[in-house]
Amino acid sequence: MAKILIVENEMIVAWHIQEALEKLGHNIIASVTSGMEAIQVPAAIKPDLVLMDIQLEDNFDGIAAAREIRDRYDIPVIYLTAHSDEDTLKRALNTNPFGYLIKPFQEKQLHTTIAIALRQHHIEKCLEETKQQLVNTLTSIRDPIIATDYRGYITFINLAAASLTGWRQKKAIGKNISQVLTLINPETHEEIENPLVEGMPRGRDVKFPNSCLLLTKNGQKIPINETAALIRNSNGEIVGSIIVFQNITKHQQVDIPLQQREVNLPKTLVAKVSMSTQKRESYQAVAVAQRELQSAASIDNLTKVANRHYFDNYFEREWNKLAGGEAPISLILCDLDFFKAFNQIYGYQAGNDCLQKVACAIRQVVECPENFLARYSGEEFVVVLPNIRVTGGMWLAQKIRARLKQLKLTHVGSTVNNYVTLSFGVASMVPQSDSSSAMLMAAAKEALTQAKSEGGDRVIIRELK
Repeated sequence: MAKILIVENEMIVAWHIQEALEKLGHNIIASVTSGMEAIQVPAAIKPDLVLMDIQLEDNFDGIAAAREIRDRYDIPVIYLTAHSDEDTLKRALNTNPFGYLIKPFQEKQLHTTIAIALRQHHIEKCLEETKQQLVNTLTSIRDPIIATDYRGYITFINLAAASLTGWRQKKAIGKNISQVLTLINPETHEEIENPLVEGMPRGRDVKFPNSCLLLTKNGQKIPINETAALIRNSNGEIVGSIIVFQNITKHQQVDIPLQQREVNLPKTLVAKVSMSTQKRESYQAVAVAQRELQSAASIDNLTKVANRHYFDNYFEREWNKLAGGEAPISLILCDLDFFKAFNQIYGYQAGNDCLQKVACAIRQVVECPENFLARYSGEEFVVVLPNIRVTGGMWLAQKIRARLKQLKLTHVGSTVNNYVTLSFGVASMVPQSDSSSAMLMAAAKEALTQAKSEGGDRVIIRELK
């Protein structure tokens, strides 16, 4: 049972409380009469709970002592008092007590109040640990990340997101998502409503356009790709959201390093991660947030295949598995031909639909436990093929190319075909201690560049020795 500290200036009352608690199986570690003693005892023997009389024999009253105990030791306090006036109650409630008993009280009331307080404190500790795990997860991901409450107000922004948006972290906290993540139509250059603002109140899945511009705080316009996950509590109610986004400037994947990846975030930021006003709901909501975050951080919201961040981790992991052995690994890097023209002719919504169909077609061809498909950038996809040589990669690329042609997705802006096509760069090598995954990716990019320069709709291979 619980270890309890009794702080009561009337010795007879303290003795009766101790007797009642011992009958219930609790261990009384000390019984003191002053506020100063109450603060000193936990430093030597930390109790699970403190029963605190508000009126004590020294100038340090119970409310002041409770505040010190909470701040120093994070120990739950239950007030015991014969005073029920409004002013005393208000002062006591300002210290966030775990219970409040008016003397005289029944033994059953005491037992119930203690049980509830201990349970509530346990839940809060679990909540805090889960929050910290969530914040550590948020901090470890290098992509820009923003979290909001159910109204769309920012509760968390990591360094990468602050750097890309131009906002200081402290200034962004509490702002509406539309103020910090201001989106611009790339064709009209007019501001568009953030889909999160529209979708969250209605409980709808949030889908961002395939291509949009971020208007930074200093007025710069940057092309970005976004993914959002709504966070729900145990009742299915939306309590917040997490947005992961990336700079997708053509032909480069901007990587904004976190300089303090292993440093805990400020406590004020951790406290604001909670997405619900109810403690029990918060505990469940933050646990759900972790699961939603893992999905948001690994899956591309538009195409439902793995995203660039997840690909980077997976590719490096597979490379390390094979390094030093004799098994090869191949990459297929493919890019939609004349996709900019496609968007200009048919619009960005049609472009989104096209990307979804292309991703589905590639997945149908390569889907098996050993192969891995990801969206590499705006209109680029990448396939990792462990234990597959370059000839196998070329054969699979040709199958994808043929499957896409079967879809007959009209593209009048293409100069190579009347339908949507892909260009492929296929590269393969056996990982060795003196080589790196970056070498293989560079070879795949070189092959893809050649395929594009030769007109597109073709497969070019590179085999590294």
